[in-house]
Amino acid sequence: MNPLIRCLCAAALLLAAPEVLAADPAPRPPNALLYETYAYSGTLNGQPTTVFAPALSGSLSLSERVSLNAAWLFAYAPSRAGGPTAFQAGNPSVGLGGVLYDDGALKVRTGGNLVLPFTLITDPDDFGSALLRRAATLRGNSGFSLVAPGLLGLTPWADAALRQGRWRFALDGRIPMSAQLSEKRGQRVDAVFQVSGTAAVDLSSHVLLGSTFQAIYVSTAAEGADPTFLALIPHVRVYGTAGFVEGRLVMNLDAPLGFAFSDNGLWAAALALGTTF
Repeated sequence: MNPLIRCLCAAALLLAAPEVLAADPAPRPPNALLYETYAYSGTLNGQPTTVFAPALSGSLSLSERVSLNAAWLFAYAPSRAGGPTAFQAGNPSVGLGGVLYDDGALKVRTGGNLVLPFTLITDPDDFGSALLRRAATLRGNSGFSLVAPGLLGLTPWADAALRQGRWRFALDGRIPMSAQLSEKRGQRVDAVFQVSGTAAVDLSSHVLLGSTFQAIYVSTAAEGADPTFLALIPHVRVYGTAGFVEGRLVMNLDAPLGFAFSDNGLWAAALALGTTF
């Protein structure tokens, strides 16, 4: 009888106050899933090689203003000129993000990510370690703490996005920090200051065209090494019913990576697929 009584009570509530049950008391932003791959063909440790850097990232809405974020980067170098095929998984990152302000045109968020030290490479000259460093470079070094092997990382971040008609502007700041977990690599904390600005315009309801300027300063760079990294990243995004497709071109502008299209410069092409649900 108890299940029957509960069903009858639920039916009575549904008939008595349908507008209350239909209302969404706390609408949540959509969840998001992103897959992206960076590709580079050039020289690694003095040897010609091709490197692919696929990455998975996602966002799960916990409430109207709080979301759970996760990301994981990988690096893959197929066999070339008789060399071995190499694959290396980076360190996964998990964290929380929250909306501080949102009036429909301007949105300000902040949060922090914890990088889990699943990939423990104690030798910084190991090929797998070099492969991960190249993968970070492909992403404009934005994944410093995400791919650094053998490290426990923490990345506080904040960003702001402004939309004015067809124009979109964004500013993003991050401070990836990592603590050494190996005595062989020394007991220290590395820190990177990273700022990027983006301007984009809606060419149509389905096409977004923009460019990002990224500046990185490595506060613990070795003596005599250039601590700054500058990159320009033009991109185009095409929206569809199931999500979007985005193409990017990462062009480094200065030492130590060199100008993108010089003989010793570095550039990378990227393809990203994203969806919300």
